[in-house]
Amino acid sequence: MFAWLRSRPRLLVDDFHALLAERSARWYGACLHITGDAGLAEDAVQDALLKAWDKRAEFRGEADLDTWIHRIAINAAIDLSRKRRGDVLEANTDAADPGESGPAEAHAVGELGAGLERALRGLTDLERQCFVLKHLEQWRLIEIAEQLQTSQDSIKQALFRALRKLRVTLEPWRSEA
Repeated sequence: MFAWLRSRPRLLVDDFHALLAERSARWYGACLHITGDAGLAEDAVQDALLKAWDKRAEFRGEADLDTWIHRIAINAAIDLSRKRRGDVLEANTDAADPGESGPAEAHAVGELGAGLERALRGLTDLERQCFVLKHLEQWRLIEIAEQLQTSQDSIKQALFRALRKLRVTLEPWRSEA
């Protein structure tokens, strides 16, 4: 069926390692936004990579390998978030990369990043997950509802509440812009 996977196992290993080096930060970032916790995000990415490696023979190539693993990572993050509901966890994020900008701009970027993380932490798990999946990951409402095992109306309500809370929390940033 997928003879090319079996006939070129070394290439698949090389592709997997290259993709891991190139995209792991992206997967981690998505998981961090969903879980709100650095440790859980790391666990989600690790779980996703193990699951992807174990199920590599099932990869049909209908999507890019990166997309396939990214989706597995998001699902792992959602599963881990479900398991830890009720616990109070604090997100641990790295400072934004200032690039070539000066110290004042780097400080402003760092402050904005910290403000965004605080705002996301102010959301409930469901609100944060819905917001991240809809607005950052570009999932459709039906996909979010299926993944979170709830109705589309519940997803819409959670998105509405999340946007309302984020607008209030981020209002100082809007007025400075």
